[in-house]
Amino acid sequence: MAIGLAAGCAFVIAAGGSVALRRFWPHFRSAEVKRGAHQIAAPLGVSGKLPLVGGVAAVAAAVIAAALLSAGPAASSAWWVLVVAAGFFLFGLADDLRKTRVGRGVPEGAYLVIALILSVGATALLVGPGAHASGSTSPYAMAHWLGPGAHVPLSAWYVALILGTTLATSFSDGMDGLTPGTVTIATAGAALVAGLAAGVSHAGWPLSVAAIAAGLLVWNLPSEWSPANRGAKRRASIYIGDSGALMLGAASAAAAIVAGVDLLWPVIAAPLLLEGLSSLLQAKILVPLYRRWRDPRLPDGSPVPHQQFPLPLLASPLHYHWEIVGLNRQKIVLGFWAGTAATAGLCVIAATMLDSAWAALAIALAAAVGAAFWGAATWTRPAFVTADGDFLLLFHGRPIRLLGWLLARQRRVVGDSNAAKAAADRGLLDRPMNAHVLDATLEELLANVKRPAT
Repeated sequence: MAIGLAAGCAFVIAAGGSVALRRFWPHFRSAEVKRGAHQIAAPLGVSGKLPLVGGVAAVAAAVIAAALLSAGPAASSAWWVLVVAAGFFLFGLADDLRKTRVGRGVPEGAYLVIALILSVGATALLVGPGAHASGSTSPYAMAHWLGPGAHVPLSAWYVALILGTTLATSFSDGMDGLTPGTVTIATAGAALVAGLAAGVSHAGWPLSVAAIAAGLLVWNLPSEWSPANRGAKRRASIYIGDSGALMLGAASAAAAIVAGVDLLWPVIAAPLLLEGLSSLLQAKILVPLYRRWRDPRLPDGSPVPHQQFPLPLLASPLHYHWEIVGLNRQKIVLGFWAGTAATAGLCVIAATMLDSAWAALAIALAAAVGAAFWGAATWTRPAFVTADGDFLLLFHGRPIRLLGWLLARQRRVVGDSNAAKAAADRGLLDRPMNAHVLDATLEELLANVKRPAT
């Protein structure tokens, strides 16, 4: 009873609070202008952005959920999850306020350090009072196998889980509906897994987080609108902001820990977590390493732009890669939702067969879906051109057919038959290469084709 009431109240407060705050705090909008290689249109001004009120509504909903859950069977961990989420909310709110006042958020390096410190503090709050032990009866809890007293390995695992999830939700907040939608699906899946594996009493916090995220999603629905497609109807009317994104990430990870599904959480939420991993791997590890070890240079001696490095994605985080490939934002978000529904659904199936070998197969299939989600992105990293009648077409992917299907996506028409002939003369047709290098090559080729003969 308390669990259902907590989830219902959390949804109503998150949804109702968002629309109320939008009306009473309409000028709480970011003045930050983001620029980078992934930007495919002029950035929006302050007036074109939405109010950053979702986080405030979310934390209010979490307070009510914690109060109601504290009266139920999960009372021992109810308030600790709230405290963890509130710490990240306050940091996110400070970042949002900075964006509204000075036009930029907390510097990237400091942001990562603070997120790490908060993750360590959150782990101490969960492990110290023993809240992490509440889900240790579940076979999907690391504490089940190591014992709740194994504080050092458990703490290291929890820090990684909380940090990874909060960074993922923060990075995925760049598209309407992406963060609240994937969190709704993933935490709803975690609630079902917890209920099946350890009892309904353990599903309280995951279900409440799902309800909070769903309440925010009501006012942050995805659409085809983007800065490059401003003529499309936009369904979102609020942003959840860094305050909401970090709060949802911290609450999701903490809920998975106290519910006893922390071992399965990276599989359940694989598409979401790949958002954080993609940015960390590409922007923070691979680019600096490649530049330091190889130090590639252009013919004039200047450094080679990192977009031309042999990286796994066209841009990071992951959703920006798909936008550059040519998918509209609604399709990208729905793709993340579908991927998360598949991984969460397979994990739920596994939880229904705890004592069967089929459970391991279901989890392996869920992991394979997550791997395929990443693999599909890396497959479309290269680009190639091909001649089709009187046109030269640009594709992302590779010129390979499987059962008659071309394993590539057409991006755009590059030029006419003259461009196609020039590309053939230069040996460019059906030759996969770095997409950014190919763009530069095509720009030069088209300029030469259009240049009048002398």
